Amino acid sequence: MIGTRLLDPRLDRNPGVLDHEIKFVVPASSAGPLCAWVAGVCPPERAHPPARVSSVYFDTPGLALLSEKIDSDYLKTKVRVRWYGAIDSRASAVFAEVKRRVGNRREKTRVRLDVEAAEIARWPLSDPRWVALMWPLRAAAPELPARLVPVLTLTYVRSRFVDPRCAARLTLDQHIATTAVNPGVATGRVPAWLDVAVFEYKGALFDVPPHLRPIVRFGARRHTFSKYLACYQAVTRLVL
Repeated sequence: MIGTRLLDPRLDRNPGVLDHEIKFVVPASSAGPLCAWVAGVCPPERAHPPARVSSVYFDTPGLALLSEKIDSDYLKTKVRVRWYGAIDSRASAVFAEVKRRVGNRREKTRVRLDVEAAEIARWPLSDPRWVALMWPLRAAAPELPARLVPVLTLTYVRSRFVDPRCAARLTLDQHIATTAVNPGVATGRVPAWLDVAVFEYKGALFDVPPHLRPIVRFGARRHTFSKYLACYQAVTRLVL
């Protein structure tokens, strides 16, 4: 189960309770054809047209949250500052959020930040102002680790769809890249592009419904995928 705590009335995300998140990785070269095929099966979500998503992932100085992803599928925590914008525009609202998973239970807390996306997009990740952006999130989620620092920035283009047959939401994230790293935490050359896209089903079923199973024709395979971990590996060339 996913629960969402929305701390600002201006938030426009849908906090509906969803039972399952099922992820598939797809070869990046197949993402365009897959996107076109899905659009023919499930209508695009009108309220949220394709958008560029930028996320700055935070972790402890010792990368404890990254270690959770490496060592366990049961316990995972994501902490990030995220902004969404039209593909041809830098204007966007900015959010700080923490997403926790314990077993099959997920909870997400998000607050809207009083800062412009165009402004923070220019900050280097070594800038101390990033740490200050965690303060409003700590007020809403005091269980956050005592010290968090920005590690990397990743971007991608997200397309959203709705499945009226089973009240599910679908997303396809493509053109995934690491665009910045904090030199005090990690080293590597940017931009670093992933060779995969991510297709995600969010709904009440334990598996994708039959009318979506042809996604395997595009090379889709089910995977407990973490963009943060994959981008960290791509930049640092870490092999697990």
